[in-house]
Amino acid sequence: MAEQTLAITLTDVEAAARLIDGQVIHTPTLRSRTLSQITGAEVWLKFESHQFTASFKERGALNRLLALDATQRERGVIAMSAGNHAQAVAYHAQRLGIPATIVMPRSTPNAKVDQTRVFEPEVILHGLVFDESAVLAKELAQERGLTMIHPYDDPAVMAGQGTLALEVLADAPRPEVILVPIGGGGLISGVATVMAALAPETEVIGVQAERFPGAYRILKGEAPETGSFTIAEGIGVKSPGELTLPVIRSKVHDVLLVSESDLERAVLMLLEIEKAVVEGAGAAGLAALLAHPDRFRGKRVMLLLCGGNLDLMVLSSLILRGLVRSHRLVRVRVEVPDLPGSLGEVCQLLGELDSNIIDIQHQRAFSGSSVRATGVDFVLQMRGAEQIEQVLDTLARRGYKARLVEG
Repeated sequence: MAEQTLAITLTDVEAAARLIDGQVIHTPTLRSRTLSQITGAEVWLKFESHQFTASFKERGALNRLLALDATQRERGVIAMSAGNHAQAVAYHAQRLGIPATIVMPRSTPNAKVDQTRVFEPEVILHGLVFDESAVLAKELAQERGLTMIHPYDDPAVMAGQGTLALEVLADAPRPEVILVPIGGGGLISGVATVMAALAPETEVIGVQAERFPGAYRILKGEAPETGSFTIAEGIGVKSPGELTLPVIRSKVHDVLLVSESDLERAVLMLLEIEKAVVEGAGAAGLAALLAHPDRFRGKRVMLLLCGGNLDLMVLSSLILRGLVRSHRLVRVRVEVPDLPGSLGEVCQLLGELDSNIIDIQHQRAFSGSSVRATGVDFVLQMRGAEQIEQVLDTLARRGYKARLVEG
């Protein structure tokens, strides 16, 4: 496809960089020694989660707002968003004195809704998913005479998002691969435009959640097919935009899918290793790297940590689920004689084995053991699988019937 038929060019991205300079954060790009050791790739991280609203979305939103004329500024703007674009528009609109209305899906995490309301736009919660919110936003834009600030299908937004790629090339060795999350395609359109022009040898690979594989399916000639929810709600979009899709077709080398467990693992790994709170969409690049290690081993890989707005309840659940998967939190069922002091003896034994007891539940009615015994479920904090075997073996040698309870 010819360059002139696409919505943006490198010139547009460079112009956006000059326009927004000093009004968004030039975020750090750093090499991760630990992730490099784990994956076998040379891993670099672009910390867009360090933006004031914790997302790359500020770049495109600001570039679009600065393009408004005086009449459009006075009437105000409207945006539909699952959260990050909402915050970006609301923040920069407030800063520029522009009235803003934000339509968000009802399923948006509370953290993103609350953080958007901080900037005092009119917030309307409508629909379960982004596409339902978009319908209402378009209706309100027409009724109220508001300018739509689209989250991805707008040349000014696409060009603004691409400015982070200019920073990547300026701040780090040229990547051999750059992994870019895809929802509507605004970010990858901007990034791919820059890379095609300035680093054509860099492989631009998109990443999508398995439950929202719009771009992946379209590129394979299949109709979009989506699930209902994903931890990566920031890229939970049915299909790319009319403007972004041609750029994806022309300049993106491949699109990979990642599962919900891949995404959860990546979020937890970034938290534990990099001490970085990154939402599911922002961790999609690492999820793909972990899911396809052979493809990237030995290569210099750039990951875009493009958002850090993670609901605390979701984060709490992710941590607990991650501890269970890594066998640092386990449930062990022990058959204990229903006699005074028996439970205390088991607790003392577990303590001697350096197993921290988090919770205890008696299963008298449902244990299936003798009426003279009771099933006791211990939730234990462990160091890992090796310690679990040590605990089970020791309990067996002491005469206790014990087993690991999965699920």
